[in-house]
Amino acid sequence: MKKIGLILSVLLLFSLLSVRLAAGAVFIENPQPPIVLLGTPYPKYLSIAPNESFTVYFYIVEDLDIADVKAYYRVNNGEWIFRYPNQAPVSENRKVYDSLFGRFTTTNITLRTFFGKIEIPPQSPGSKVEFKVVVEDVEGHVVESQTGVYFVSNPEGVKVLIVDPSVKTRLLLNNLENIETMVNATKKGYPYDLSDFEDIIKDLKPVKEYQDLFPEHHWEFLGERYNIVIVSPEEFGSALEEFKPKVVILSNLWMKEWAISQGDIKKLIDYLRENNGGLIVTHGTLYDGVANINGTLEFLGPNHIGTLENPSEGLAFALGLYMLPVLEEMKSKALETGKGGITEIPTVQSFLTSKGKLTVRNLNIIKSHSSLDYSSNETYSEFGWQYILPETSLSFAKPKIRTLKEDTKKSLSKLAALQDAKFGGSAYLKALYALDFPLIDAVQKMKVEDDKVILTVATDEITLNLNQGTLEKVRLLKAINRDLVDISALSSDYMLSIITKDEKARGDGIRSVYISFNIEAGGKEEFDILGDLVEWASQFHPVQTFAPIVQATILSNDIDWNIKGKELQNRLESMGAIAKRVTAGEFESYKGSRLIFILGGPKAYDGVGDYVKQVLSEEEQERVIKGEQSIFIKRNVWAEGQIVIVIAGQGRTETGMKVGLYESGLDHEYMNYLADFLVG
Repeated sequence: MKKIGLILSVLLLFSLLSVRLAAGAVFIENPQPPIVLLGTPYPKYLSIAPNESFTVYFYIVEDLDIADVKAYYRVNNGEWIFRYPNQAPVSENRKVYDSLFGRFTTTNITLRTFFGKIEIPPQSPGSKVEFKVVVEDVEGHVVESQTGVYFVSNPEGVKVLIVDPSVKTRLLLNNLENIETMVNATKKGYPYDLSDFEDIIKDLKPVKEYQDLFPEHHWEFLGERYNIVIVSPEEFGSALEEFKPKVVILSNLWMKEWAISQGDIKKLIDYLRENNGGLIVTHGTLYDGVANINGTLEFLGPNHIGTLENPSEGLAFALGLYMLPVLEEMKSKALETGKGGITEIPTVQSFLTSKGKLTVRNLNIIKSHSSLDYSSNETYSEFGWQYILPETSLSFAKPKIRTLKEDTKKSLSKLAALQDAKFGGSAYLKALYALDFPLIDAVQKMKVEDDKVILTVATDEITLNLNQGTLEKVRLLKAINRDLVDISALSSDYMLSIITKDEKARGDGIRSVYISFNIEAGGKEEFDILGDLVEWASQFHPVQTFAPIVQATILSNDIDWNIKGKELQNRLESMGAIAKRVTAGEFESYKGSRLIFILGGPKAYDGVGDYVKQVLSEEEQERVIKGEQSIFIKRNVWAEGQIVIVIAGQGRTETGMKVGLYESGLDHEYMNYLADFLVG
């Protein structure tokens, strides 16, 4: 066998020499290392079927003579396996050949070239395959090609589209020195265009020493069960249309250049609604760091959260994190009013370290494991979602998270150093300040008045003047946000979470998952849990009911009923609800209703005012009497899981006007939120 291998190697070298010498020998005064490029570094969407082999084409450019060419592949980070390279006929893949030969910047080519290939045999589902070509010239220069990669997935499984540019980025970072060697050769004599690789060097060289911010993502574990493809943000729009996935995973998209456009996010949300699909978003994707660079505030992250004006062009609303766009709106307003320091506080800060133990709370969704323990092997987590915690949990979370500031300075310093190298500025101090809860406190203390929203950060007050439709949604969502999502898993340090949302009241509903930690950098246990989440997200089932989901009780006296109460009833019923009017004398039988409207203030006639006094605090009653506020939403007044909406003016005329104002903010999206709450 050794003799056969030796003979094949000699024959290969002879074939290489014969091809190269056909170009003619020339005298080289300053010989350079060879260039070796992969013509097929990745299959389309980084995925192939288990019965498929993969042909790797490569191209060598050398100024003198090639001494040796070797090709290797490995599976799941195992040992490198040698494959004999062969010369590839140009006609076999003309497109690839032309893309490689077309890099020459002159038609007078005196360099030696070789167009070769290797064949990688079929692998089983759940395989990650990496490959490379190594070339040595007669001067002893040894150069490796970039490393190519693909995953072998299960074609029988649910279709999962993963947006994860870090797979390619990590490979390029690991091979940056060889790429730089080849680019330098083109500057010292090779008439060969590697300007695209030069751009890669410029982009990645500043971040090379921070490679631990680019941990390996083990998608091979998911590929064993599911039909996966992995795409870049640039490929995302076309891949969505072509692959037609059931579940989409947006993985660790924390780099500014990894942003998915607002148009593509809207296309994604529309697609998921049309197909009742599932959405999974992991650590980093909501990162929204901002830094003051040379007097200008610039985004350091992808800016995926979205705005109140166009929530469907962001991810927060789809994930049930409804207050995050409110904070983004506030930061934008702060910048307009000369309070840019608030704008620099991240709404979501990524790359915090956690050694917590994640405990599964919803075993109907996550079935494979009851916990993940990071006490001996920390993981990256993020801050900003914690506003969704119940009040009692939040009181415990604040001191715990504040004590983590010292422990997480190391990872934040690395992130800041990377940002300084790449952008010329960072948000290190503001990232630390975010852990003191200034923005979460702003959400907790937020005032939603009749015509505006007021938020306070430290001593600064920011007022948002929103259209009535947006304002009424903010008022409602502030009251019910915690009920619209499920914290399916939570860690002991309140840094790791899995938050799920099931829009089962909607015919066009979706299931979504937010994961606050770097789950894709984990091992088999993490991917077992991720598989559970894919399974759940892919199986949307709307609730089956013969009666309308939204059923409202309207408490009013005859005067307020005749002025605007009947009109409110008609408005609600026109949008698919059932609305029943009751008097104060009848109300005791309806106090347990899930959704109650009360028309009138604390001085309302016929007993209505007595019930208003049970709902509103004395301070709120005083605001009604003074005409300072008229619309309130209160929770769990007479029953758990209850909403009570009070609409009250200073008098009967003002009450009627405020009912009309409230009505003007109602739309089908508002009713969808109510329905989701009521079936929860």
